[in-house]
Amino acid sequence: MRTTVGFLGLIPFVGQIACDAGVVLFCVPWSWYMGIWAGVFGAFIGISIRLVRERRRFEAQQSRAG
Repeated sequence: MRTTVGFLGLIPFVGQIACDAGVVLFCVPWSWYMGIWAGVFGAFIGISIRLVRERRRFEAQQSRAG
């Protein structure tokens, strides 16, 4: 999941490149791309933080159990 969300973070930049190449469908204001990117990047950071916290909790439980 984290890899997928990280990959989606490239969409705004690919869209801007497509607009520069002449694909009119992708020509939206740069602020829209930055808004999309901020949302995707925020999800990526949130998932990353959750994974780190779960791993630490798991390691703490393993050290207490064994």
